[in-house]
Amino acid sequence: MSVEIENLTPNAPDALARRAVTTPYFAARTANRLRKIVGESIRGLDFAPAGACERALEALTQFPDLYETRPVRDNRGGSGYNDSLWIFIIACSLQPEWIVESGVHKGHSTWLFRKACPSARIYSFDIDLGKRIYTDEQATYLEHDWSEWEVPKELDRARSLVFMDDHINQARRLLEIAARGFPIALFDDNFPVEQLHATGGPPVPTISMVLDDGLQNQQEIEWTRNGKAYRFRVDLTEVAQARAAISSFEVFPDLAEVTRYPLGSHPTIVQTARGG
Repeated sequence: MSVEIENLTPNAPDALARRAVTTPYFAARTANRLRKIVGESIRGLDFAPAGACERALEALTQFPDLYETRPVRDNRGGSGYNDSLWIFIIACSLQPEWIVESGVHKGHSTWLFRKACPSARIYSFDIDLGKRIYTDEQATYLEHDWSEWEVPKELDRARSLVFMDDHINQARRLLEIAARGFPIALFDDNFPVEQLHATGGPPVPTISMVLDDGLQNQQEIEWTRNGKAYRFRVDLTEVAQARAAISSFEVFPDLAEVTRYPLGSHPTIVQTARGG
């Protein structure tokens, strides 16, 4: 027995499914597994608006073809397939009217938000906007830290979503978000302490570390990555302050086992105590 190989015409519909089993029976099994994971995750969000689950499942269906049209073809250092899928699903399900993102990189997440929420007002922050490949003509770009920003009076926090993907201390970011009265925030790179080596410059302490009862005050955590040694000292006062700012949270499952794309970065949504 041998495998037959056929080169697909680039514009053919089947060519869009770059990495997928396309036999209808098995494709349906994969789709059903993803629908179960996504449906359970979105239904678990107490703050999700009416119709969120239905919009999430529709987004799941739309995403594979949409992803093939992405303007940022090489997003190394940013979100891959699985994290992009969650970002798109979450934005589609919550339908925020205002989106604030910290960490633009090449512009891939901005593009995902625009596709999910065509009419949303997007504020995009980065200390270096020079890496952009995609630029949203409707977004407002600010080349400084988001903490220096004066929130516009007309921004309705109750209809907003904050996205943090800037490799900055997530405890600090959470406290900033809560202090500004934003109720919902999505964090990328939320690695538990045992996986801090998974990304360069992890945003320690991560949300996972904030919720980790096993950490000790002034405990040193060390790890290595790509020939560099890292060291971080735990401050339980900061950790406790950040934990108090969390009303509820959901760590979204990694989809790699189903999609067979590389592992994601533990996207995590938090409802702040201020927003609760």
